[in-house]
Amino acid sequence: MLAHLFQTMYRIGCSPTMEGVSMPTIRLSFTLPALILLVGCASGPRPPNRSSRELVIGYDDNRPKDVIAFPTATYEAVTRFDLPAGDHHPLRLRLQAAAQGALEINVYDSTPLETPGEAILTVSRSLGADDVSNGTDGRWVVEELADAKPLRGVVWVGVRKTSGDPTVWSSGAISKQSFIRNNDPQNPLPLLPTKRSPMLRLELAP
Repeated sequence: MLAHLFQTMYRIGCSPTMEGVSMPTIRLSFTLPALILLVGCASGPRPPNRSSRELVIGYDDNRPKDVIAFPTATYEAVTRFDLPAGDHHPLRLRLQAAAQGALEINVYDSTPLETPGEAILTVSRSLGADDVSNGTDGRWVVEELADAKPLRGVVWVGVRKTSGDPTVWSSGAISKQSFIRNNDPQNPLPLLPTKRSPMLRLELAP
């Protein structure tokens, strides 16, 4: 391709005659980078068209206002996620942490009575200083869920502490999807609705 281009330039640059009449000379000059760019544009493959879709489900209003604390290790903040019809592959889970500590995050199936059932997935996360958000810096803790099985219907995501005093940001949105409960067998507390929604997002591939 490059040799052919130089040959074409040479022919244009010469001054051929026709029956003794000199033809006008046309000179083209290219810098080396321009030539490389020209050849590359002519011969390079076009990038393939790409498209992707994700479902990002959350029930907060994106305005952190208060924090959710965990008085004991059995106290759990639970969010109900109502997925669109069909199977969806989990991608990641995001939450905004307000204080350091260690958390356990459980994704639960739903029972026929619309309560958290068996745990589908359990993730443990230690929160350090770099994981903590001040509520306005846009900092999120991300857990990858790509290895989990597809989800469908209603699933529940529960967050509880395992050590330290971690807290999670919440918004003042009343979503009717947020609950608390205490799994202590000596002092059980059933699901109770709350008037604040954790800053928690579930991302899926449809």
